[in-house]
Amino acid sequence: MEHAGPSRYDLALGWIKKNRETFIGSVVIAAAAVVFSVYFFVHYRALRDDAWKDLFIAQQIGYSGNIAAAQKQLETIETSFGSTSAAPYAVLTSGDILYAQGKYKDAEAQYSKLLNDKLLGPFASYNVGKCREAAGDLSGAQAQYSDFLSRYPEHYLAPEVSVSLANVEELSGAKDLAAQTWEKISLLYPDTSWAMEAKAKLAPPAASPAGKK
Repeated sequence: MEHAGPSRYDLALGWIKKNRETFIGSVVIAAAAVVFSVYFFVHYRALRDDAWKDLFIAQQIGYSGNIAAAQKQLETIETSFGSTSAAPYAVLTSGDILYAQGKYKDAEAQYSKLLNDKLLGPFASYNVGKCREAAGDLSGAQAQYSDFLSRYPEHYLAPEVSVSLANVEELSGAKDLAAQTWEKISLLYPDTSWAMEAKAKLAPPAASPAGKK
């Protein structure tokens, strides 16, 4: 009868006896990593909750009319809670407040910070276009709206952005381009209010009654 070799347990136990210090050090490091992970998770969750609470307060302050205090708190969220999910929304809210005040260049600067944000990027992109349009930069707005449609053709804001693009093209005197955009809207978004508006724009003007000027 053959003698059975040492089991894996025996081998492991033998290795531990020979390398006691290495084993203890590894256990200590692993335990410290677990403790740190738990601390980081709890700390980050508390930090995140504080950031969202401060964002809500800042929004309420802004809606009540205290713009300066709201902007200050939003800036604090952006700088002190930059690693949390609330920070981009603080930037977006800051842009909205500045836009409502007619500070279009400042608002555009805020929105531009979010152009590469995975979630808020489409909203920031459209808002940059609106800022340029409101500031009278029609060519800049046209370029921004076109960029939005090339990057986010399936986004639910796309029909609205298309209408904004057509309106800017009309305002800038590019009637042919505007007509093409209106035509795309009527084809891409049939049976919607956007398509109805497009068809109304494309319809020929009604003829004046005979004898009337």
